[in-house]
Amino acid sequence: MHNMLNRFFSALHLLPALGLAVVLASCNEQPGSSAGAATGTAEPPFVPADGSPATSPGSSSVAQTASANPPLSGALTPDSLHLISPGRAGRLRLGMTEAKLKKVVPAQQLRRTTYVDKGQELPAYEMLDAQQPNAPATVLHFIGDSTGGFRLRRIRIYDPQYRTAEGIGVGSPFGAARQNLGLTKVRPTPAGFAAVSGQVQMAWVIDPKSLPAKHPDEMNSSDIPPAARITGVLLYQ
Repeated sequence: MHNMLNRFFSALHLLPALGLAVVLASCNEQPGSSAGAATGTAEPPFVPADGSPATSPGSSSVAQTASANPPLSGALTPDSLHLISPGRAGRLRLGMTEAKLKKVVPAQQLRRTTYVDKGQELPAYEMLDAQQPNAPATVLHFIGDSTGGFRLRRIRIYDPQYRTAEGIGVGSPFGAARQNLGLTKVRPTPAGFAAVSGQVQMAWVIDPKSLPAKHPDEMNSSDIPPAARITGVLLYQ
């Protein structure tokens, strides 16, 4: 009995030391450690002012959330039926067959005509716009023969509803096209005097009234006044 009492009083002497050890351990615990997470009381490292969920730094870059082709300030932006991109204008695709054209464009929007290339008469169509029937028609040139079939070779656009993702189209200043599309040479084309981008096979026809009265057949795009207006767009193969 005497030995048991001695052990009890010895344990009482150790209690202050144990309490001090617990306090020291709590002070040394690092923020965000597993112990803190287990209690569920740890605050997130950053809480936006609007109360939206916190995210890790760098988890969503500006480049990923911004538009790949932001429109120019004040420029018109096209819908999917009037979007111009390399080889495409809305539902039209360079290389598409005449039969495919008639499947994607209603017959009442197409007027059959012809054009002459190197002395050969070939089929063409004038395509009216469903939303704006009075808008300038888009001209479609086909090439091939009746045996192998005809395919879309060129698209001539005069309707200002058609635009690139940057908002550049008929009526835009040439300076905007030069700055955003990397145009270098300006020369005659089947559609008129135009700035040509061979890389994307597109040409931008320039209002002849904006050009010097006498100019060479080939010019640098830097020689064209920035305020000169685009009057047509040519897509070709």
